[in-house]
Amino acid sequence: MIAICLIAALSATTVYATMVAYGSEKAGYMVCTKQLRKKTDTFDDSALNKTYRSYMNYGVKVWKDSGVVTLKRKSSSINKVVMTKSDSRSLAWTYTWGDSRNGKIQQFEIWFNTRQMSKRGKSGNQAIAAHEIGHAIGLLDLYEKRNRDKLMYGIENKEVVKPTKADIKGGKYATRK
Repeated sequence: MIAICLIAALSATTVYATMVAYGSEKAGYMVCTKQLRKKTDTFDDSALNKTYRSYMNYGVKVWKDSGVVTLKRKSSSINKVVMTKSDSRSLAWTYTWGDSRNGKIQQFEIWFNTRQMSKRGKSGNQAIAAHEIGHAIGLLDLYEKRNRDKLMYGIENKEVVKPTKADIKGGKYATRK
């Protein structure tokens, strides 16, 4: 019984170690192996209302201004941005699907939890959109306190509203050709 638990613990550690392909908490950014390269640069946010679309506009603009990626609206895109009224305490979340053959992102979905986001101000919600776009291009959440000043910090931070130098460095690695 003890041996089985030890193997499971070692396996979990190994899986995590292989998930992070580049960067670290110390570096201030992390990129997931399945998301090393980006295949698509379009998204469909037609399901959003005007307010939430403005949050996406902001997120798209700050990532474009950073020189990392230019995302474009396209109603036929397989990448969706939607709203939900979830009971979850999460403000938003992003799903990505990667191609196991080449590691490129094939598809992403960004979900805004309007039940939680409606309790926040405009700049905080803009930052959420920018953060979720970071996930869509391949960046992972950071959790160490040293990274509170990064957009990809995984715990709410109302002061960071656009990608920092470290976020940009990770984003450029994640979207490299």
